[in-house]
Amino acid sequence: MEWLDGIRRKIRMNQMKPGRLIAALMISVALCTAHTGALADPDEAFAAYLKSDYATAFTLYRDRALKGDTAAQGMLGSLYAYGRGVKQDDAQAAYWFQKLANQGIAKGQFALGEMYLVGRGVPQDYTRASELFRKAAEQGEPFSAFWLSKLYELGQGVPRDPLQAAYWEKKSDQNMPDLSNILPPQLQK
Repeated sequence: MEWLDGIRRKIRMNQMKPGRLIAALMISVALCTAHTGALADPDEAFAAYLKSDYATAFTLYRDRALKGDTAAQGMLGSLYAYGRGVKQDDAQAAYWFQKLANQGIAKGQFALGEMYLVGRGVPQDYTRASELFRKAAEQGEPFSAFWLSKLYELGQGVPRDPLQAAYWEKKSDQNMPDLSNILPPQLQK
């Protein structure tokens, strides 16, 4: 996918400069959240989310999340991460993503891994990020495989290993969903 290749080239050229890394992370989380939310939660809470009625979505998701609904826990984490319907709170976002990660849910492992990668709501820890990305990537989560490939490429949290970097980049490409229906026209092929 051209848009993903563009992100990869920029990351290689900038060797993961903090501002650009955060921008790339935000894009991947947003794409991941939009894609999984649309598939997992076609109900009143998601309808409110789609209408940008984030306060209602937050209330509905919070009630379900507290009862153990994993889709609601993921959306609640995203709402906290982006400050939609609630004050932005990285620690709360990490809390909800941790709940998912503890249950072995790849999207939660991915989201929490990204938070460790940049130190949002948790201390920055490349090793912990790589562990979470590996768990999610082994389940076929493509964004995790992408970031794991970058960690191997740069030797952050894992030993520098071009073979592992290439392996996980290939896995990312193989498992990347078709996001053309949610991308803006300028990012579509």
